[in-house]
Amino acid sequence: MKVSNYIGWDIGGAHLKVASVDASGKVKLVEQFATPLWQGLEQLEEAFPKLIDRLPDGTLSHALTMTAELVDIFKDRQSGMVAIINLCEKVLGSNISLYAINGGVSSLSNASHRLEQLASANWHASATYAASLVDAGLFVDVGSTTTDIIPFSNKLVNARGIDDQSRLRFDELVYTGAVRTPLMTLTKQVPFAGEWQNLAAEYFSNTADVYRVLGYLEDGDDLMETADGCEKDIVSSIRRLARMLGTDASDFEYSNRCWIKLAQYFEEAQLQLLTKSVLRVLTHVDAKNQKIVGAGVGCFLVKKIAQRLNISYMEFSELCDVDSELTHKCNTCAPAVAMAQLNRLSVVT
Repeated sequence: MKVSNYIGWDIGGAHLKVASVDASGKVKLVEQFATPLWQGLEQLEEAFPKLIDRLPDGTLSHALTMTAELVDIFKDRQSGMVAIINLCEKVLGSNISLYAINGGVSSLSNASHRLEQLASANWHASATYAASLVDAGLFVDVGSTTTDIIPFSNKLVNARGIDDQSRLRFDELVYTGAVRTPLMTLTKQVPFAGEWQNLAAEYFSNTADVYRVLGYLEDGDDLMETADGCEKDIVSSIRRLARMLGTDASDFEYSNRCWIKLAQYFEEAQLQLLTKSVLRVLTHVDAKNQKIVGAGVGCFLVKKIAQRLNISYMEFSELCDVDSELTHKCNTCAPAVAMAQLNRLSVVT
């Protein structure tokens, strides 16, 4: 039976993402749902049908990758992968493929024998797709929670790390993102009202508040609950930022731009952290024809880093045949799109 739609799934601990491409590689659908898996596996089980309902009509081929096995509801990564794969088989059927770091897209029966290669492999899928179309450089995906910094050249991924532990060691995985990162992890002090101000070591605010105040986040970028469980407007974000300083936003004038300057400082702290990691990983990339391919909800940060380093920049969506209204989602859900494309190419070839 001829396949008409190739589906890619990226199963994370905080989000479930899906993409669909047709037989020519045109991106037809990209969606994500919040799935705070630390609240229970039912979060994922309830989200799957909602996304399946949005898939196009026709014969579907499903391929998936995951990072959700790290969530602390599982006693270890292996039991997490088994639980997730069993759920996917229940929901999508047994005719599914999984992405293995050393094997690419493989059938469920083949991939299930090498669980260690399936764990947290979404970064490798994205970088593999980018490497097939770009000579050399870095694939940098600033997601809601983490950042992947992956070197590639000659159509191959050249990462030194093979799992989360080694990738953290080599700066190829950095636990900082554009939505869920607590601000106390970026810096201990900030300049405010003419003085250096110590921060509260509490989860009062996160990077979503920073980038909401600065106007970088689009509707639908932040699907998670805020630090205080309240609204996602600018006034509420400023209130949470003020709490990091041990004060109330009402104690200071909005008009003096102090809150925007504070948000800009947090942005700068995160940019410096990521730039340092990018520079380290770049030492392992061929100096010729380097490009940085940016992805993720925080790809605006990747573009700034590329500009600072005077390296050619392109967005992940530029590697895809995608209509303009889907380009942002394509970047935000790059691993799901990459999985859909690799799924298609594995069948074609």
